[in-house]
Amino acid sequence: MNHATSTYLDIIRPLAALMVMLSHVSYAGLTLGQLSFMRSVGGQAVDIFFVLSGFVIAHVCATAEQDARGYFVSRAARIYSVAIPALILTFALDAIGIRADPSTYADGFQTFGPGLLARSLLFIGEQWNAHRFPGSDGPYWSLGFEVWYYVAFGAYVFAPARMRWWAMSAVLAFIGPKVALMFPAWLMGVACHRLRQRHPRGRTSGWLLFGSSILLLAGYQFMPHSASPQFAAFSFSSERLLSTAQDYGLALVFSMNIVGFAAISDFFAPWLAQRATSIRWIAGGTFTLYLMHLPIMFFLASISPWPKSSAWTLALLLVATPIACMALAEISERRKTTWRKIIMATTNRWVFA
Repeated sequence: MNHATSTYLDIIRPLAALMVMLSHVSYAGLTLGQLSFMRSVGGQAVDIFFVLSGFVIAHVCATAEQDARGYFVSRAARIYSVAIPALILTFALDAIGIRADPSTYADGFQTFGPGLLARSLLFIGEQWNAHRFPGSDGPYWSLGFEVWYYVAFGAYVFAPARMRWWAMSAVLAFIGPKVALMFPAWLMGVACHRLRQRHPRGRTSGWLLFGSSILLLAGYQFMPHSASPQFAAFSFSSERLLSTAQDYGLALVFSMNIVGFAAISDFFAPWLAQRATSIRWIAGGTFTLYLMHLPIMFFLASISPWPKSSAWTLALLLVATPIACMALAEISERRKTTWRKIIMATTNRWVFA
């Protein structure tokens, strides 16, 4: 992956996380529906994240992580470096916020308990038709998808050749059809990486793919969107099938965007190189912003001195939340190396002794 393409993806990641955050601002308990026109963009951002995830995982498997142990330890360090601090933060902020204003938490809250904590740590909150997330941290649901895509893909890549399909299928059967249904969208990211490697596009086709993908993404905003989210229970209803088709379509369009940009990345390389340090620093807090923004917003709304319909409350959420998340990233995902060492030491002691 050249530097320009890598930097471009580092722009997309925080933008997608901000889309998710903006889609949640309209919760009744937070702002009484302010910015409700942004409500649908959160699901679109998750589709983008799935494609990005598949692309990045295909890249690391092709370049850096050539064995199962390294692959799974790196994935665990990446996930747990943010998931564990997010669980602690959510529990603490929810406990304070609910006492300050219980009405804030009437929308999008699930009470903590030992079972829910175990589900969250094992990422099985979305197994089959369950939909369980810790406290006010609604975005945590997507880890019940993405983590199992890591496992399924790793099972395929590192299992003996004759067992690859069986291993991957067993993982998907364990987690259930709802999660498996979105796996093809994640695999589009893998396909993007392999297509870029084996059949690189020329500049003309690159501009065509990149330009048309932007137009299609813009046009998609004016289409009617299914109200069925990715975590909705699996069924063969027309609404569920339409929702899945839209997810696949959006994933395909964003895949076109990645492949197209990779072909024309040299055009943007000088501009991106000048700003790469700042872009990468911001991108380094993306996962924290994605996973921690909602508990922070619930907490801020519960202690806000202004009415929830006030523009001041909206401004508080939009300004203070990203700042808090960037600060929290300093003890979470920006410390992935430390988390990796801890996980390596644990596995050395208990698994690989």
